[in-house]
Amino acid sequence: MNRTTAAVAAMIGASLAGEASAEALKKVPPALNPGKAYVLVEYPLQRNPIKFPGSRTYIPLMDGLVLARYDTELRDVRGLGKAKARALPKGASPVEPFRNRPVAAVPPSRMMLLELEPDTWVVQGWGTTSFSLGSYTFTLEPGTVTDLGVVSSAADWAQGEGPAKAGDVIAAAFLGPFAKRPKVAPARVSFRPRTTQDMPIPAGIPSDRVKPVQFTPGAEFGNYLGGLVNRIEGVNARLKAGTGETPSAPPQK
Repeated sequence: MNRTTAAVAAMIGASLAGEASAEALKKVPPALNPGKAYVLVEYPLQRNPIKFPGSRTYIPLMDGLVLARYDTELRDVRGLGKAKARALPKGASPVEPFRNRPVAAVPPSRMMLLELEPDTWVVQGWGTTSFSLGSYTFTLEPGTVTDLGVVSSAADWAQGEGPAKAGDVIAAAFLGPFAKRPKVAPARVSFRPRTTQDMPIPAGIPSDRVKPVQFTPGAEFGNYLGGLVNRIEGVNARLKAGTGETPSAPPQK
């Protein structure tokens, strides 16, 4: 991480530490705050490929969506980069990082309910992968619950590349610092609308306040996560689409 990226990351971290207006809720509030906006999103867990006795059935949810407030005119995260001149109010954070605090859990999925500021938001990334090359924005209106549906992520491996094989991992463990560093792929993400086969919207959320997300593609911005960069659908997934492989789902309409 270079000094500029480290400084930006520190700034974001400091603002998050004092931010009280963005929250991942662990239970449905008795009443929605009319001055806030809410987001629902479901994360399906991945099956654990390790089959040893006593091993977990599913891999714990370690990474997830990173959302950010977006300036559609200056085309950057609000208060940062090209939109630095349009800073947010003192103490407000432009970023809502992933927090594993489900409001509901029904194996194999987790449901998150976020309380955010009404604004235009962008899917900034997944984990430390920034979708600065192209992502989706969506508008959050006060007193509403926007359902992002079901989100899934995958490693966006280039043609002919893939995760390290088990034998290579074991060999690297013996070689220690002399081992060849494994290749790392950026993440890509896809969304799909909720169906009757998915988790239901939690009880207590007024159905007349819930609306499906309306994504707008094509948002670009600076890389403020300090990791790899990608398009939200995946650069390599797009290239592979011509070979018959299916890229991520398009934005919901």
